[in-house]
Amino acid sequence: MEGKKIKVLLAEDEATLAMIIKDTLEDDDFVLRIAPDGEAGLQQFYDFRPDVVVADVMMPKMDGFEMVRRLRQTDRQTPVLFLTARSAMNDVVEGFKLGANDYLKKPFGMQELMIRIKALAGRAFQPVAETQESF
Repeated sequence: MEGKKIKVLLAEDEATLAMIIKDTLEDDDFVLRIAPDGEAGLQQFYDFRPDVVVADVMMPKMDGFEMVRRLRQTDRQTPVLFLTARSAMNDVVEGFKLGANDYLKKPFGMQELMIRIKALAGRAFQPVAETQESF
């Protein structure tokens, strides 16, 4: 698996944030697909077959919780990281009950997001570019 780019599906309805994440991760040799809502995220999951899913919770059409609930009906292996401003303990617990592997609260540091994705993909030992911005 070493040398292979990590494929990430990012389900995020905030277009500016999604593009910042995409540009930053692609500069670090990730391959990204962006879905603007949970419905598109679910469809792209089956088309793209990512190594890791990063999903916002609050999205139009279908929220991230419902997207992951449906995804887990057919795929229990692909790691999922919830990236969200919803940080109440019951939201965190709900995310893990639905099958999330990690939960990162907004605002977050880009370097932390990258290392968490690499850890979920089983490649946390790879060097991470120095990036200090928070989003």
